Amino acid sequence: MKLIIVESPTKANTISNFLGKDFIVESSYGHVRDLPRGKLAIDIENDFAPQYVIPRKAQKTVNHLRKSLESADILILATDEDREGEAIAWHLSKALYPAENKNKKSPKYPAEGREKIKNAERIIFHEITKQAIEKALANPRSIDMNLVNAQQARRILDRLVGYKLSPFLWKKLAAGLSAGRVQSATLRLVVDREKEIRAFKPEMYWTIIAELSAKGGKDAFEAILIKINGEKIPASGLKNKTEVEKIASDLKNSVFSVKEIESRALERKPSPPFTTSTLQQAAWQYLHFSSKKTMFLAQQLYEGIKIKEGSAGLITYMRTDSVSVAEEALKNAQTFLKKNLGEHYALAQPRRFKTKSRLSQEAHEAIRPTDPDRAPDSIKNDLAPDQFKLYKFIWQRFIASQMPEAVFEQTTITTEARSRQEGKIYLLESRGSVLKFDGFLKIYPLKIEEKILPKIKFNDELKAKKIETKEHQTEPPPRYNEASLIKTLEKFGIGRPSTYAPTLSIIQTRGYVVKDGQRRFAPSEMGEKVSELLVENFPEIVDINFTADMENDLDDIAENKKDWVSVVKEFYSPFEKNLNEKYESVEKQNLDEPTESICEKCGKPMVIRFGRFGRFIACSGFPECKNTKELPPEKINMACPLCKEGEMVIRKTRRGKIFYGCSKWPGCAFATWQKPTGKFCPDCDSAMVEFRGKEKCSNKECRFKHGKKSKEK
Repeated sequence: MKLIIVESPTKANTISNFLGKDFIVESSYGHVRDLPRGKLAIDIENDFAPQYVIPRKAQKTVNHLRKSLESADILILATDEDREGEAIAWHLSKALYPAENKNKKSPKYPAEGREKIKNAERIIFHEITKQAIEKALANPRSIDMNLVNAQQARRILDRLVGYKLSPFLWKKLAAGLSAGRVQSATLRLVVDREKEIRAFKPEMYWTIIAELSAKGGKDAFEAILIKINGEKIPASGLKNKTEVEKIASDLKNSVFSVKEIESRALERKPSPPFTTSTLQQAAWQYLHFSSKKTMFLAQQLYEGIKIKEGSAGLITYMRTDSVSVAEEALKNAQTFLKKNLGEHYALAQPRRFKTKSRLSQEAHEAIRPTDPDRAPDSIKNDLAPDQFKLYKFIWQRFIASQMPEAVFEQTTITTEARSRQEGKIYLLESRGSVLKFDGFLKIYPLKIEEKILPKIKFNDELKAKKIETKEHQTEPPPRYNEASLIKTLEKFGIGRPSTYAPTLSIIQTRGYVVKDGQRRFAPSEMGEKVSELLVENFPEIVDINFTADMENDLDDIAENKKDWVSVVKEFYSPFEKNLNEKYESVEKQNLDEPTESICEKCGKPMVIRFGRFGRFIACSGFPECKNTKELPPEKINMACPLCKEGEMVIRKTRRGKIFYGCSKWPGCAFATWQKPTGKFCPDCDSAMVEFRGKEKCSNKECRFKHGKKSKEK
C-alpha cells in the first residue's frame, strides 16, 4: 500500500481518480509545521536555527496522517514543485514521526514507521492529469534540500524583519503597526509615486490638426502637423500659444498636396502563454479580477474540477515565471488548430518562447490548459462563471500563441502645405490601417481600431476643410493599479510569483494603502508615515535594489551556490546593530492632534490619533480612559446633487476603499466611487464626476459623452 500526501483535499480527490486500490491519497491542508506565533522562535546565537512547532490547527491532520502511515508500505510526498511545496514535503517528513520518540520503542510509532519516513519518495508534476501522475510515480526523487533551505531562509529573514522591526514602529510611531521585507519595499513604491504626483507641475502644449479632403471628394481625413521647414515638431508638442495660433492662421492660407503615400504590411505577433505575473496583470485589466481572486480561481482550476469525464486538473501549475511549453502540448495545440480552424490558422512549426527567469528548476512550464481539445464552451456548464472566464482566458492565450501573426496593411499619407504668406513648408501626416488577416486574433480578440484613409494619388491637390488647434496638458504619472504595481515588482525583482498577491493584500489589510475610485493604490496617512520612518532609519529594508539582491541570494541558495546561514547572517549583523542604535537615537513621534472636544467620561481633552486603520478620536487620558469615537468624514465643499441639503464627504468601505457620499446618510443615499467635480450634466442634471482625467455623468442611464460642456450651479 502506498500513501500519497498532497497539500489540498481537492488535489487529493482529483489524483485519487487516476490511481488504483493500492494507493491512499491524503491531504496535509498546507503546512504542518511552522514558526510559532508570539515569539521570535529563531536561535540567533546558534546559526539562526528555527524552532518549528506543529500548530494547534494542524495537530488533528498530523495525527490522521500518522495513523494512515501505519497501514502503508511506502510514503510518497507529492506537494507542489516550488520552494514552498518542497518545504511542506520536508516538514511532513519531520512531523509524521516525533523526534522525541526516535530512540524509543513505541507501538504507536514503530521502527518500521521510521524507516518509511527515512525512505520517503518525493514526486513532482506540473499538471494534474493521469499521464503526468503516472510519469511522476515512475520517476521519484529525494527531497531537494537546496529548495528547502531557500524557503527557510526567506521565512527566517521575514520573521527577523517583522518581529524585530514591528516593535520599533510600535514604540516610535503607533501601536499595531507592522513591517515586512517585501511589503515595506512595495509600500515605498506606492508612497514615492504619490509624492511624484503631488510634486508634478502640469504644462500646456498644443497640437495642430487639419481636416483634409481631395478636391471634389467627400471623404475627409485628419492630418497632424509634424514638421515646419524640415524641422520636426517636438514629441511634447508646441508650447507657445501665440506661435501656435500664428501657424494655424498661416496653414489656412496654404496650398495642400499629397507628397508621399506609403503602404506596407505590418505583422502583430501573439503574446507568450501566461506566467503568474502576466496572468495577474491581464486578469485585472480585462476581467477586473484582483490578483488574490485570480490566484484563488487558478488554484481551483489546477487542483481539479468535476466535469463530465470526472475530476480533472484543467490548467498547469499556476505559480511560474516560465513561458516554455512541453513539446507534447505544442503538438496537441497544432492538431487542435488544424482540425477546428484549418491549415491556414496553424503554424508549420510550433512557436517556442524563451524564458528569461533564472528559476528554471522552479518554473518548468507556462500556465496553459492541460488539454487544448478541452475548449471552454465544452465545459462551461461545469464551471462557476468566474472559473469559466479565467479558464477561457488562459485557454485562448495559449492557443493563440501557436497561431500565425495578424497582418495589417498600414498606409501613411504625407501632405505638404506651402504657405502663401510666410513661404514656409509644412508637413502633415495621416496614418490608417486595415486588418488583412486576423491570425491569432480569431481566438484571442483584442480591441483594434481600423482607420481607412480615402483613395488619393501622389501630387493630388487637397482642400483644408478645417484647421484646428488642440490644447493639451501634461499629466502626472498615474497611481499604481494592481496590474502596473505587479509589473513594477517583477521589473525590479521584488518578491517572486507566489508573493505578489499576498503582498498586495497585506498592505491593504494593514491599512497602509487604499484604493481610490479608479481602483488605484493611494497611500494612507499612516502608510506614508511608516514608509518615511523606514526610509529615514532603515533605508536598506525599503531599498528596491537591496530587496532585489536579497531575492537573488535566495535564488543562489536554491541553486546550491550560497549557504543559507551565511546569507541570513550577512543581513542580520548590520541590521541588528542599526536597530539598536535607532532605538536610542530616534524619538517617539507625537501624532496626536488636539481638538476642542472634551471627553464626556473623564473630562479630559479629546485628541485625534492614528491607529492601524486610520485616524480616530480618543481621550488623551488613555490608558486610564479608553473612550474613542469615529472621526467625522472629510468634506469636499460641494452640495449633494440629490437632496441639495447635505454636503459631499469622503467615506471608506470596511475594506478601506474610498467613495463619496452625502453627509445626510442614511437619510440621503447618494454615493459614487468617482469624485464629484462640482458640475452638473446638461442632459440629465446629475452630478459630473472625475473619470480617468475626464468628466462623465454619474447617472449610468445618461448617455452623456465626454467633450460636451457642463454647466456650473
